[in-house]
Amino acid sequence: MKLISLLTFCFLILSCDFTSIGTINKTYIIITFDDANESIYENALPVMNEFGFRATNVINTARINHEHYLSWQQVEELEFEYGWETAGHTLHHVNLPEVTLEVAEYEIKEDWQNLIDHNLSHETFVLPFGHATEEQFEIILKYYKNIRTSRDLQMFTPINRKYLGYFAYKTEYQPQNMISRILQGIDHRESIIILGFHTINENPGGWTTNCKPDDFRKVMEFIFENGFEVITINEACEMLS
Repeated sequence: MKLISLLTFCFLILSCDFTSIGTINKTYIIITFDDANESIYENALPVMNEFGFRATNVINTARINHEHYLSWQQVEELEFEYGWETAGHTLHHVNLPEVTLEVAEYEIKEDWQNLIDHNLSHETFVLPFGHATEEQFEIILKYYKNIRTSRDLQMFTPINRKYLGYFAYKTEYQPQNMISRILQGIDHRESIIILGFHTINENPGGWTTNCKPDDFRKVMEFIFENGFEVITINEACEMLS
């Protein structure tokens, strides 16, 4: 009996895919920037480049090329030169549950089409205001593979690519708030932790989700110094869902 047990144990060990085990037990960091504010390019990008990080850039395509927002040239540069992922967010950042299904599909589909027309990635959609009805989820999944909500969820392999969460930086926060969320995720052995930013400005300018540039740098330094691997939403979904 002991010999059989030993042989069984050896077979299980030899047949294990240790690469997969390592991937499952690893915690990946994902950084997202919502709403295409110009400060992402001006203040966040230099820090991201310094540490070799890439992000998921969540844009409302009807706002691109308008004052205080990214230009199409900048959006394309972030993806094609720096390896960022681009994600849809509706044309005009509409609150989906407050509009008809017809309006919702128009906002979702045309936003998606604009990404395609600019040869940008178009696998990930982020819910404006974090909400959608069941029928609207079905519409979104006609065009996108991944959906991020605004809920702070623990995500384990296999992750649900159709209902992802994130932890958003708020104006009243300090870097330690986000660092604590990372440490919590490590302690719980979460597979991915999605960290969300909106504007990166010294002056919040009325935004409730602003992060000061120095505070943003402190969070990125923590991630870099602790050796966390930073990937995009779609990369995580392809690998861990």
